[in-house]
Amino acid sequence: MELRTLRYFLAVAREENMTGAANVLYVTQPTLSRQIADLERELGVVLFERTNRACVLTADGMRLRQRAEEILALVEQTERELADREGGVAGSVRIGAGEARAMRVVLSAFSQLRGVHPDVTIDLYTGNADAVEERLERGLLDFALLLEPVNLDKYESVRMPAVDRVGVCVAADGPWGSLGAVSPHDLERMPLLVSSRTSNKAVDVAAWSNRAISTERLNVVGRFDLIGNASYLVRTGVACAMGIEHLVQVDDDPRMRFVPLDPPLTIASFLVWKKNRLRSRACEEFLRCLGDMVASAGDQ
Repeated sequence: MELRTLRYFLAVAREENMTGAANVLYVTQPTLSRQIADLERELGVVLFERTNRACVLTADGMRLRQRAEEILALVEQTERELADREGGVAGSVRIGAGEARAMRVVLSAFSQLRGVHPDVTIDLYTGNADAVEERLERGLLDFALLLEPVNLDKYESVRMPAVDRVGVCVAADGPWGSLGAVSPHDLERMPLLVSSRTSNKAVDVAAWSNRAISTERLNVVGRFDLIGNASYLVRTGVACAMGIEHLVQVDDDPRMRFVPLDPPLTIASFLVWKKNRLRSRACEEFLRCLGDMVASAGDQ
């Protein structure tokens, strides 16, 4: 399987039309059709359902599309990293993160890096901890910003100076909007949206409440990755979302309030990267800028 063939396949997948993809690739339609047919014979699967007007991915085609995009992204990143060694500091820093206040420090470090090395770019991926960590493991990210609990034995890491308070996002005019803090008894009665994170339990409710309540006793009405879409249900009062403080959607919307847990609970965050992995010069310089900022924050 050649990289050129994968690029042809992805073009057809994007255009959903053999003629349109051929025009994008500057090849003839018969040539492209033959390349796709050869790829299907090589793999022993049908990649497209063909009609007179469209080429639609089959289930096997969708699986190949995901892998092909990852393979080509890794090839392009490798080429950029090798080119870095020949020239100045350039290329991309790929960072994945969820919603955490520490991201401001990470982006400030990148801004500082860009001030010195204007040819460096950034690729940001936003998702929950499971999705971000999976992309880091696959080599599709250079760094991941993760909220604890984090298995730091797997990674090199920098502990970020900011911590986030845990609480519940509620409708400001709803039955919970007047609370000053959320007790274990309050939490047990709330209709809750909770994190879909599965790799590690985001909040150990039993430990936080000194065994007064358990996760099984919560009234969980749904799960969410990021607060953006879930915020609609919060605003309407249908549910309350367990999360962290200073989320943009909550801070900027007077219809919602963040109410901290009582007893108080905070979560630290870590920027992590894979051990024993060659980093580009851009990534090395980014880490240097971030280290300086973290050290400066610690001195204050």
